[in-house]
Amino acid sequence: MAEKRTVSKRQLEIQLGRLKIFQTPKLGLEQYPVSPEVAAELLYMAGFEHRDLKGETIDLGTGTGRLAIGAAITGSMKVVGVDIDETAIALARENAVSAGVKVEWLVSDIDDVEGKYDTVIMNPPYGTRSPHLDVRFLERAFELAPISYSIHKSSTRDYLRGVIAKKNRKVDAVRSMSLYIPNLFPFHHKRWENVKVDLYRIVS
Repeated sequence: MAEKRTVSKRQLEIQLGRLKIFQTPKLGLEQYPVSPEVAAELLYMAGFEHRDLKGETIDLGTGTGRLAIGAAITGSMKVVGVDIDETAIALARENAVSAGVKVEWLVSDIDDVEGKYDTVIMNPPYGTRSPHLDVRFLERAFELAPISYSIHKSSTRDYLRGVIAKKNRKVDAVRSMSLYIPNLFPFHHKRWENVKVDLYRIVS
């Protein structure tokens, strides 16, 4: 079992901020990094406020592993990070080594993931390039675990609440934040893009 680590939200944010992110992300996969601030908030919400990161945790669309590694830091017994992109998983492995934590990495489409987990954490694609991809991630999360933590654009709040209700799930908590995305794509005209996001806790 992973050793439970006592870490403050600020300490967690600092540790996650040291991890590498994509230098050349794939736009089609919507590889926007979750910021250290938003990642730390979600993990603190899950791990310390609700104590949902004690058992087996899976991070869908893990990217470079920031959320998965954060779950391991906060003491999850087992953490699995899943991404369809081999390059992402390679960088996630490197990040886990530098962070000194153990995560099981899986190169896979989310539909091919097997097993049951205690909690899903994820920063899924927002569906801006592939319509409703965010909904596909939510539906898969509901199949894998009774509790899900997920980050979505605030502008989709009403729509997503309807989707969640139709799946007989309940939004137990929502926290709104600003997600600052570094200038990674040609259409980014500022050094940082500010996206308003909601952090959800969804229960069965």
